[in-house]
Amino acid sequence: MISYCLFILCIFVSQMSLEPDDESDSPNCDVAAMLELQVSEVEMLTSMFPDKTEFSLDDPTAVKNIQSFLDGHIKYEYLHKRIGFSLHVNPEGSQMSVELVCTFPHEYPQAAPNVFTRCSDMSKENHRKLNEDLHEFIQSLDRGEICMFSVIEWIQSNIDNYVQPVEVDDSTSEKEVQYDTILSRLWIYSHHIFSKFKRRDIIDWAEELKLTGFSLPGKPGVICVEGYSRNVDDYWHRLRGMNWKRIVIKEKEEADIGDDDIDKHRKFSNFEEKVFNVRGGKGREYHMDFGQLHSYLEEHQSGHLFSIYFGVDGKSS
Repeated sequence: MISYCLFILCIFVSQMSLEPDDESDSPNCDVAAMLELQVSEVEMLTSMFPDKTEFSLDDPTAVKNIQSFLDGHIKYEYLHKRIGFSLHVNPEGSQMSVELVCTFPHEYPQAAPNVFTRCSDMSKENHRKLNEDLHEFIQSLDRGEICMFSVIEWIQSNIDNYVQPVEVDDSTSEKEVQYDTILSRLWIYSHHIFSKFKRRDIIDWAEELKLTGFSLPGKPGVICVEGYSRNVDDYWHRLRGMNWKRIVIKEKEEADIGDDDIDKHRKFSNFEEKVFNVRGGKGREYHMDFGQLHSYLEEHQSGHLFSIYFGVDGKSS
Protein backbone atom coordinates (compact mmCIF):
# COMPACT_ATOMS: atom_id res chain seq x y z
CA MET A 1 0.00 0.00 0.00
CA ILE A 2 1.42 3.33 -1.07
CA SER A 3 1.55 5.70 1.87
CA TYR A 4 -0.85 8.62 1.80
CA CYS A 5 1.92 11.20 1.86
CA LEU A 6 3.72 9.55 -1.05
CA PHE A 7 0.47 9.41 -2.96
CA ILE A 8 -0.10 13.15 -2.57
CA LEU A 9 3.47 13.86 -3.61
CA CYS A 10 3.07 11.73 -6.73
CA ILE A 11 -0.09 13.61 -7.71
CA PHE A 12 1.63 16.96 -7.17
CA VAL A 13 4.70 16.02 -9.23
CA SER A 14 2.64 14.56 -12.07
CA GLN A 15 0.48 17.68 -12.21
CA MET A 16 3.52 19.88 -12.76
CA SER A 17 4.20 18.35 -16.17
CA LEU A 18 0.66 18.12 -17.51
CA GLU A 19 -0.76 20.37 -20.19
CA PRO A 20 -2.77 23.52 -19.44
CA ASP A 21 -6.55 23.81 -19.59
CA ASP A 22 -8.22 23.24 -22.95
CA GLU A 23 -10.51 26.18 -22.19
CA SER A 24 -8.82 28.54 -19.80
CA ASP A 25 -9.63 32.13 -18.90
CA SER A 26 -6.66 33.20 -21.05
CA PRO A 27 -7.58 32.68 -24.72
CA ASN A 28 -5.19 30.98 -27.12
CA CYS A 29 -6.76 32.61 -30.20
CA ASP A 30 -7.57 36.12 -31.47
CA VAL A 31 -10.32 36.62 -28.92
CA ALA A 32 -11.27 40.06 -30.26
CA ALA A 33 -11.99 38.59 -33.69
CA MET A 34 -14.01 35.78 -32.11
CA LEU A 35 -16.07 38.18 -30.01
CA GLU A 36 -16.78 40.40 -33.01
CA LEU A 37 -18.25 37.35 -34.77
CA GLN A 38 -20.34 36.55 -31.71
CA VAL A 39 -21.82 40.05 -31.56
CA SER A 40 -22.62 39.86 -35.28
CA GLU A 41 -24.31 36.48 -34.85
CA VAL A 42 -26.44 37.76 -31.97
CA GLU A 43 -27.54 40.69 -34.13
CA MET A 44 -28.49 38.23 -36.88
CA LEU A 45 -30.48 36.04 -34.47
CA THR A 46 -32.23 39.08 -33.00
CA SER A 47 -33.37 40.14 -36.46
CA MET A 48 -34.49 36.59 -37.31
CA PHE A 49 -36.39 36.18 -34.05
CA PRO A 50 -37.58 39.65 -32.98
CA ASP A 51 -40.23 38.26 -30.60
CA LYS A 52 -38.79 38.08 -27.06
CA THR A 53 -40.78 34.90 -26.46
CA GLU A 54 -38.68 33.27 -29.21
CA PHE A 55 -35.22 34.68 -28.56
CA SER A 56 -34.01 35.92 -25.19
CA LEU A 57 -30.53 36.88 -23.99
CA ASP A 58 -29.64 35.57 -20.53
CA ASP A 59 -27.93 38.86 -19.71
CA PRO A 60 -28.38 41.74 -22.20
CA THR A 61 -25.47 43.59 -20.59
CA ALA A 62 -23.09 40.83 -21.71
CA VAL A 63 -23.12 42.11 -25.30
CA LYS A 64 -22.48 45.67 -24.05
CA ASN A 65 -19.63 44.39 -21.88
CA ILE A 66 -18.05 42.63 -24.85
CA GLN A 67 -18.50 45.69 -27.04
CA SER A 68 -16.70 47.77 -24.39
CA PHE A 69 -13.76 45.38 -24.67
CA LEU A 70 -13.82 45.54 -28.47
CA ASP A 71 -13.87 49.34 -28.31
CA GLY A 72 -10.81 49.31 -26.04
CA HIS A 73 -12.59 50.62 -22.95
CA ILE A 74 -11.81 47.59 -20.75
CA LYS A 75 -9.02 45.01 -20.74
CA TYR A 76 -9.70 41.33 -21.33
CA GLU A 77 -9.01 40.37 -17.71
CA TYR A 78 -12.02 42.50 -16.72
CA LEU A 79 -14.32 40.84 -19.26
CA HIS A 80 -16.30 38.59 -16.91
CA LYS A 81 -19.39 37.96 -19.00
CA ARG A 82 -20.27 35.64 -21.85
CA ILE A 83 -23.12 35.69 -24.34
CA GLY A 84 -25.85 33.25 -23.44
CA PHE A 85 -29.39 32.94 -24.75
CA SER A 86 -32.40 30.69 -25.18
CA LEU A 87 -34.23 30.22 -28.44
CA HIS A 88 -37.57 28.52 -29.02
CA VAL A 89 -37.55 26.50 -32.23
CA ASN A 90 -40.98 25.62 -33.65
CA PRO A 91 -40.44 23.58 -36.82
CA GLU A 92 -43.15 24.12 -39.41
CA GLY A 93 -45.55 21.19 -39.58
CA SER A 94 -44.32 19.72 -36.28
CA GLN A 95 -46.28 19.67 -33.04
CA MET A 96 -43.06 19.65 -31.02
CA SER A 97 -41.46 22.83 -29.69
CA VAL A 98 -37.83 22.79 -28.54
CA GLU A 99 -36.02 25.32 -26.40
CA LEU A 100 -32.41 25.72 -27.47
CA VAL A 101 -30.10 26.94 -24.68
CA CYS A 102 -26.68 28.22 -25.72
CA THR A 103 -23.61 29.81 -24.16
CA PHE A 104 -20.65 31.10 -26.16
CA PRO A 105 -17.18 30.62 -24.70
CA HIS A 106 -15.04 33.64 -25.52
CA GLU A 107 -13.14 31.53 -28.05
CA TYR A 108 -16.28 30.66 -30.07
CA PRO A 109 -16.42 30.08 -33.02
CA GLN A 110 -12.85 28.80 -32.80
CA ALA A 111 -14.20 26.64 -29.95
CA ALA A 112 -17.57 24.89 -30.01
CA PRO A 113 -20.57 26.59 -28.40
CA ASN A 114 -22.11 24.98 -25.34
CA VAL A 115 -25.59 23.97 -26.53
CA PHE A 116 -28.37 21.77 -25.15
CA THR A 117 -32.12 21.54 -25.53
CA ARG A 118 -35.12 21.52 -23.23
CA CYS A 119 -38.31 19.74 -24.25
CA SER A 120 -40.79 18.70 -21.57
CA ASP A 121 -43.06 16.95 -24.08
CA MET A 122 -40.38 14.53 -25.26
CA SER A 123 -39.65 11.19 -23.62
CA LYS A 124 -36.51 10.87 -21.52
CA GLU A 125 -34.80 8.53 -23.98
CA ASN A 126 -35.65 10.58 -27.06
CA HIS A 127 -34.54 13.80 -25.40
CA ARG A 128 -31.25 12.24 -24.38
CA LYS A 129 -30.71 10.99 -27.94
CA LEU A 130 -31.60 14.42 -29.37
CA ASN A 131 -29.00 16.15 -27.21
CA GLU A 132 -26.34 13.55 -27.98
CA ASP A 133 -26.93 13.74 -31.75
CA LEU A 134 -27.00 17.54 -31.61
CA HIS A 135 -23.68 17.51 -29.77
CA GLU A 136 -22.16 15.22 -32.43
CA PHE A 137 -23.47 17.49 -35.19
CA ILE A 138 -21.91 20.57 -33.59
CA GLN A 139 -18.59 18.77 -33.14
CA SER A 140 -18.60 17.84 -36.84
CA LEU A 141 -18.83 21.47 -37.96
CA ASP A 142 -15.76 23.42 -39.04
CA ARG A 143 -14.34 25.53 -36.25
CA GLY A 144 -13.84 29.22 -36.88
CA GLU A 145 -17.24 29.79 -38.50
CA ILE A 146 -20.44 30.83 -36.70
CA CYS A 147 -22.84 27.91 -36.62
CA MET A 148 -26.09 28.72 -34.81
CA PHE A 149 -28.07 29.03 -38.03
CA SER A 150 -26.86 25.55 -38.99
CA VAL A 151 -27.84 24.26 -35.54
CA ILE A 152 -31.35 25.71 -35.87
CA GLU A 153 -31.71 24.21 -39.35
CA TRP A 154 -30.56 20.82 -38.06
CA ILE A 155 -33.19 20.84 -35.30
CA GLN A 156 -35.94 21.92 -37.68
CA SER A 157 -35.00 19.15 -40.13
CA ASN A 158 -34.52 16.37 -37.59
CA ILE A 159 -36.90 16.99 -34.69
CA ASP A 160 -39.55 14.60 -36.03
CA ASN A 161 -37.02 11.76 -35.75
CA TYR A 162 -37.24 12.08 -31.97
CA VAL A 163 -41.02 12.22 -31.70
CA GLN A 164 -42.83 8.95 -31.12
CA PRO A 165 -46.58 8.64 -30.77
CA VAL A 166 -47.33 7.72 -27.18
CA GLU A 167 -50.51 5.91 -26.26
CA VAL A 168 -51.77 7.09 -22.91
CA ASP A 169 -52.53 3.94 -20.97
CA ASP A 170 -51.94 2.54 -17.51
CA SER A 171 -48.54 1.02 -18.35
CA THR A 172 -47.26 4.33 -19.77
CA SER A 173 -48.44 6.26 -16.74
CA GLU A 174 -46.86 3.73 -14.43
CA LYS A 175 -43.51 4.06 -16.20
CA GLU A 176 -43.57 7.84 -15.89
CA VAL A 177 -44.40 7.66 -12.19
CA GLN A 178 -41.70 5.08 -11.61
CA TYR A 179 -39.12 7.23 -13.37
CA ASP A 180 -40.00 10.21 -11.19
CA THR A 181 -39.21 8.20 -8.08
CA ILE A 182 -35.55 7.54 -8.89
CA LEU A 183 -32.88 9.39 -6.92
CA SER A 184 -29.59 9.53 -8.80
CA ARG A 185 -26.18 10.57 -7.53
CA LEU A 186 -23.17 11.10 -9.82
CA TRP A 187 -19.56 11.24 -8.67
CA ILE A 188 -17.63 13.01 -11.44
CA TYR A 189 -13.87 13.33 -11.92
CA SER A 190 -12.25 16.00 -14.06
CA HIS A 191 -8.59 16.38 -14.97
CA HIS A 192 -8.91 19.91 -13.60
CA ILE A 193 -11.38 22.74 -13.00
CA PHE A 194 -9.84 26.22 -13.23
CA SER A 195 -12.05 28.37 -15.49
CA LYS A 196 -14.21 30.85 -13.60
CA PHE A 197 -16.91 30.35 -16.21
CA LYS A 198 -17.02 26.60 -15.71
CA ARG A 199 -17.06 27.02 -11.96
CA ARG A 200 -20.02 29.38 -12.20
CA ASP A 201 -21.96 27.10 -14.60
CA ILE A 202 -21.34 24.08 -12.38
CA ILE A 203 -23.06 25.90 -9.51
CA ASP A 204 -25.78 27.67 -11.50
CA TRP A 205 -26.94 24.54 -13.34
CA ALA A 206 -27.13 22.55 -10.12
CA GLU A 207 -29.29 25.25 -8.53
CA GLU A 208 -31.50 25.48 -11.64
CA LEU A 209 -32.08 21.72 -11.68
CA LYS A 210 -32.59 21.53 -7.90
CA LEU A 211 -29.56 19.31 -7.41
CA THR A 212 -27.47 19.10 -4.26
CA GLY A 213 -23.84 18.12 -3.80
CA PHE A 214 -20.55 19.95 -4.22
CA SER A 215 -17.75 20.86 -6.60
CA LEU A 216 -14.06 20.93 -5.81
CA PRO A 217 -12.05 23.10 -8.22
CA GLY A 218 -8.35 22.69 -8.85
CA LYS A 219 -6.37 19.79 -10.20
CA PRO A 220 -7.95 17.28 -10.20
CA GLY A 221 -11.55 18.49 -10.05
CA VAL A 222 -14.33 16.65 -8.26
CA ILE A 223 -18.09 17.11 -8.68
CA CYS A 224 -20.97 15.33 -6.97
CA VAL A 225 -24.61 15.97 -7.88
CA GLU A 226 -27.73 14.27 -6.57
CA GLY A 227 -31.43 14.64 -7.29
CA TYR A 228 -34.14 13.20 -9.51
CA SER A 229 -32.54 11.16 -12.26
CA ARG A 230 -33.91 13.18 -15.16
CA ASN A 231 -32.38 16.36 -13.76
CA VAL A 232 -29.10 14.60 -13.00
CA ASP A 233 -28.94 13.25 -16.57
CA ASP A 234 -29.64 16.75 -17.89
CA TYR A 235 -26.84 18.16 -15.73
CA TRP A 236 -24.35 15.56 -16.94
CA HIS A 237 -25.19 16.25 -20.58
CA ARG A 238 -24.62 19.99 -20.13
CA LEU A 239 -21.39 19.40 -18.26
CA ARG A 240 -20.04 16.94 -20.81
CA GLY A 241 -20.79 19.42 -23.61
CA MET A 242 -18.12 21.80 -22.30
CA ASN A 243 -14.50 21.68 -23.40
CA TRP A 244 -12.59 19.38 -21.04
CA LYS A 245 -9.20 17.75 -21.08
CA ARG A 246 -10.84 14.77 -19.40
CA ILE A 247 -14.11 14.26 -17.52
CA VAL A 248 -15.63 10.93 -16.47
CA ILE A 249 -18.25 9.50 -14.13
CA LYS A 250 -16.43 7.55 -11.43
CA GLU A 251 -19.53 6.23 -9.68
CA LYS A 252 -23.29 6.36 -10.18
CA GLU A 253 -25.71 5.59 -7.37
CA GLU A 254 -29.44 5.13 -7.91
CA ALA A 255 -32.30 4.30 -5.59
CA ASP A 256 -36.05 4.02 -6.07
CA ILE A 257 -37.44 6.13 -3.24
CA GLY A 258 -41.09 5.63 -4.16
CA ASP A 259 -43.32 8.50 -3.05
CA ASP A 260 -40.97 9.43 -0.22
CA ASP A 261 -39.61 12.96 0.14
CA ILE A 262 -36.38 13.09 -1.85
CA ASP A 263 -34.77 15.38 0.71
CA LYS A 264 -34.77 12.51 3.21
CA HIS A 265 -32.44 10.56 0.92
CA ARG A 266 -29.97 13.27 -0.03
CA LYS A 267 -26.48 13.25 1.42
CA PHE A 268 -26.09 16.99 0.88
CA SER A 269 -28.48 19.78 1.88
CA ASN A 270 -27.48 22.18 -0.92
CA PHE A 271 -24.93 22.57 -3.72
CA GLU A 272 -21.75 24.48 -2.97
CA GLU A 273 -18.21 24.91 -4.16
CA LYS A 274 -15.74 23.63 -1.58
CA VAL A 275 -12.36 25.31 -1.22
CA PHE A 276 -10.03 23.52 1.20
CA ASN A 277 -6.43 24.52 1.95
CA VAL A 278 -5.06 25.44 -1.46
CA ARG A 279 -1.59 24.26 -2.46
CA GLY A 280 0.10 26.01 -5.34
CA GLY A 281 1.46 24.42 -8.48
CA LYS A 282 2.94 25.51 -11.78
CA GLY A 283 1.56 28.82 -13.08
CA ARG A 284 -2.08 29.17 -12.13
CA GLU A 285 -2.43 25.50 -11.23
CA TYR A 286 -3.41 24.50 -7.73
CA HIS A 287 -4.93 21.58 -5.86
CA MET A 288 -6.80 21.17 -2.62
CA ASP A 289 -5.89 19.47 0.63
CA PHE A 290 -6.94 15.86 0.00
CA GLY A 291 -7.03 15.11 3.69
CA GLN A 292 -9.77 17.70 4.13
CA LEU A 293 -11.57 16.27 1.12
CA HIS A 294 -11.55 12.84 2.75
CA SER A 295 -12.89 14.31 6.00
CA TYR A 296 -15.65 16.06 4.07
CA LEU A 297 -16.63 12.83 2.31
CA GLU A 298 -16.68 11.00 5.64
CA GLU A 299 -19.00 13.64 7.09
CA HIS A 300 -21.44 12.88 4.27
CA GLN A 301 -21.30 9.08 4.54
CA SER A 302 -19.19 8.85 1.38
CA GLY A 303 -15.66 8.19 2.61
CA HIS A 304 -15.37 5.09 0.41
CA LEU A 305 -15.52 7.34 -2.68
CA PHE A 306 -11.99 8.60 -1.97
CA SER A 307 -10.45 5.27 -2.98
CA ILE A 308 -12.72 5.10 -6.04
CA TYR A 309 -11.45 8.51 -7.14
CA PHE A 310 -7.76 8.12 -6.32
CA GLY A 311 -7.07 4.40 -5.95
CA VAL A 312 -5.84 4.55 -2.31
CA ASP A 313 -7.49 4.78 1.07
CA GLY A 314 -7.89 8.31 2.34
CA LYS A 315 -6.56 9.85 5.50
CA SER A 316 -8.36 12.71 7.20
CA SER A 317 -6.50 15.90 8.10
